[in-house]
Amino acid sequence: MPKLLRLLQLVFVFFLVLGVVAFFFQAISSLRTPGEIDYGEGIVMWQAANVTNWTRAFHPVENYPHIVFHYTPLFHLTTRFVNLFTHNLLVAGRMTSVLSLLGTCLVGAFLTARVLPRGGDTFARFLGSLAAGTLIFTTPIWWWGTLMRVDTLAIFLSVSGVALFVAAKRNRALGFVALALFVAAVYTKQTSLAGPAACLILAFIEKPRYALQLLAFSVSLGLVVLLMLHTATDGLFLRHIITYNQNPYLLTGLLTKLRRHAEPVAASLFFATVFPLGLLHSRMGGGKKPLETIRLILTRSDFERCVLVVGLYFFFAAILAAATISKVGAYDNYFFEMDVAMCLASGLFLGWLLRRESFRPQRRQMMIEAVVILFFFAQTFGNWYMLQRSAAAYVDPPIDYSPQVVEFLKTLPDPVYSEDMVVLMQAGKELPAEPAIITALAMDGKWDESGFIARVERGEFHAIVIRNTLQNDQRFSPPLQRAIVEHYHRTRNIGTFQIYLPDSVKY
Repeated sequence: MPKLLRLLQLVFVFFLVLGVVAFFFQAISSLRTPGEIDYGEGIVMWQAANVTNWTRAFHPVENYPHIVFHYTPLFHLTTRFVNLFTHNLLVAGRMTSVLSLLGTCLVGAFLTARVLPRGGDTFARFLGSLAAGTLIFTTPIWWWGTLMRVDTLAIFLSVSGVALFVAAKRNRALGFVALALFVAAVYTKQTSLAGPAACLILAFIEKPRYALQLLAFSVSLGLVVLLMLHTATDGLFLRHIITYNQNPYLLTGLLTKLRRHAEPVAASLFFATVFPLGLLHSRMGGGKKPLETIRLILTRSDFERCVLVVGLYFFFAAILAAATISKVGAYDNYFFEMDVAMCLASGLFLGWLLRRESFRPQRRQMMIEAVVILFFFAQTFGNWYMLQRSAAAYVDPPIDYSPQVVEFLKTLPDPVYSEDMVVLMQAGKELPAEPAIITALAMDGKWDESGFIARVERGEFHAIVIRNTLQNDQRFSPPLQRAIVEHYHRTRNIGTFQIYLPDSVKY
């Protein structure tokens, strides 16, 4: 039985490593793809290009061009720094995401190795740490970490803050560094609130005075940065990241989205939920009250403190994901932070279980270990298929027609309206508007699109480029669709790109 268990563990390690290899193939493929991979890369690229030009980046959406700077700016500033070495803004943004996800994996693995109690089977510590750092590659949305999107840098800062808050048990100064990282995460993506919420609540339970100091420090730091941005943008910063960023909610299909994402990661979801709750239950003997139990856990050992902090972090990340996934334009990346916290908690559980059973090698305990490993093995088995897909895309990448579209757009004067904003940037064109955002604003009554539609009706855009389909109501409102059909004619396709020219222009 012990030999069979060891073999099962080694097979599990093999499939975890397959996920890491798939990530590297995907990352390289992404970095060498010249055009847009995900729709949102275009607007993030424009924001990064203009992040230091406050007047251009932040102006009322009613003014042309109708662009919203809907993220806090730290990712864009980081990308500009990385661009000093890459000399390609799109590559710099993707590189920032790739390195951030790698950093998150390393922090998770190091934290798990550090807090797992000494003694027992050293392989248990290795396997728990490896799982904490690499289980993320079994989730449906990890490939998002190879795109020019803001999520992975914000998650890296949050996870680093969580790790430092765990270490603050022995060195209280680290708590202030952790809160500074949480502030940085919020200024990377403004909804990065799960980490600070979890740590501040637990700090208030553990030591209220210390928690007040942390709260005062983080709020003061955040307000100083906010005041600077408010002043630099003539008061438009909050309007962009809050007022213009309140997309309508469509609750239809919420349960379907939650179930679709949960099914492939059922094992991690289950153990990440049950393990912290089981720890709480096991420490509540002797008539202890819940707050007293939590206070005891936070001071008892680094490992138990870490399980509790990560468990609450996972809880708040899950709440935020469930609350925001129904927003118009939302995608499964809203689950990304929840997935990272879930995988970290699962690695902690696995390392604890294997180490514990190494002291009690009875048949019943070994059966429990085998069942748990089998559950995780079933989750990681999908890495084989993901590796095949990513390796195939690396060896034989799909044809990217973006360079041809860019060359065509260079022959046209401004303005050009395009669903794919990366080709506009690469062709040196201005962005008249970001289709999804202005459509959501019009749908919600926050922006009057009649002036923009009038531009289309007058044929002011020298071309309109559609990447997918014009019949997408979340990117082209029905009135805008009618204006394009009535006043523009489709000339030809360049791969998947559809080119529309004004009726006054013959191709």
